[in-house]
Amino acid sequence: MSSKTKKHCRAEFKSFLKKLSISEEYAPLLAETSTCNTYIETISNKADSLHYNIAKGYVEYSNNEFSKVVKNKIKKLHLGAVDIIADITSENFYGKSTGLYLHNWTGEDGVQAKYHFLVAGILFRNKIFPFYVAILPIGTFKSEYIGKICDLCGELGLKVRLVKLDRGFYSGEVIDELELKGMNYLIFAKKSSLFRCMLEGTDKSVIVKHEIKYKKNKSSHKAETDIALVKNVEGYDWVFATNVFLHDAKKYVKLYRARWSIETMFRVHDEARIKSKSVNPLIRLFYFMISMLLLFMWNLHSKKELPFKRFVINLEQMLKNFGVSRAN
Repeated sequence: MSSKTKKHCRAEFKSFLKKLSISEEYAPLLAETSTCNTYIETISNKADSLHYNIAKGYVEYSNNEFSKVVKNKIKKLHLGAVDIIADITSENFYGKSTGLYLHNWTGEDGVQAKYHFLVAGILFRNKIFPFYVAILPIGTFKSEYIGKICDLCGELGLKVRLVKLDRGFYSGEVIDELELKGMNYLIFAKKSSLFRCMLEGTDKSVIVKHEIKYKKNKSSHKAETDIALVKNVEGYDWVFATNVFLHDAKKYVKLYRARWSIETMFRVHDEARIKSKSVNPLIRLFYFMISMLLLFMWNLHSKKELPFKRFVINLEQMLKNFGVSRAN
C-alpha cells in the first residue's frame, strides 16, 4: 500500500472508534485481535475498560453508526448503477441462552443460542461494500430493516438496479416494503407445496401473478408479485418473486447467482472476527462491526493488491508503528 493509502486506512479506523466514543488507544489492540481471530482478553488486560466504554451506548445508535462512517466514502466513489444484496449471518453462543438478542438453538455441539446480524452491501463489479449492519432481536420484522436499507440507498445517492434477497426474506411484508420504496427486487422463494405443484404442472419456464396474504398490526394485507418458475437450469427448478420481467427466464438465475458473493463476503469477514463470550449485544455488535469495517476498507483500498488477511496484518502493523513513533 502507498503511504497515502496507509494514512487513509489508519484515519478511517480511528474515526470509526471515535464515532462510537471509543478511544483511539484501543485501535492497535482491536486490529491485533482481528488478525489473531481471538478474544481481547487473550491479547490484553484492557478488555474490561474497553467493554465498559462500549456498553455506554445503545443498540439502535450503534446499528446506524456503521452507515454514518462509510456514507461519505461511498458517495465519493460515484458508483453509478448498482445492485443491493442483504443477508443474515450468525455467531454461536455457548452459555445460558437468555436475552432479547439470543435466538435459541438446538444445543448441538454445545451451541445454545445464536446472535443474528443483518448486513446489506453494494455489489459493484467484483467488490462488495457493506454499508448497513444490525444485530437482530427476537421477533424481528425483516421488512422494517429492508425499509431502512432502501432509505439509506437514497441518502447515499445510489442508483439501485435490483435488490437481491435469499429465501429468508420471502414474505408479503418484505415485498410490500420494497414496492413502497420503489425498488426492483429478485427474491429466491421457498418451494412451498403450491410452487412445487406449479412446477410439476408446466414443462417450460413461466411467470405467473401471485398474491401473498399476511397479517401486520392485527390487520390483514395482500402483497402482489410475479412468480418466475424457472425450469431445469443447472439441473434445478428455481422459484423467484420479482417485479422485473425478463423474456429469458434463465436470466433470473444468472442475476441471482451474483448474490452468492455475499456468502463469500461472510467467509472472508470471519478471517478477522473478534471472538467474545459477552452476552451484551452492544459488545457483540461492536466486534462484528469492526470486522465489517476492515472488510469495507479492504474493498475500498486494497482488494486488487492484497488478500484480506494480509491487509488486516498490515493495518495492525501501521497502527502499532504509528503509536511507537508518536511516543518517541
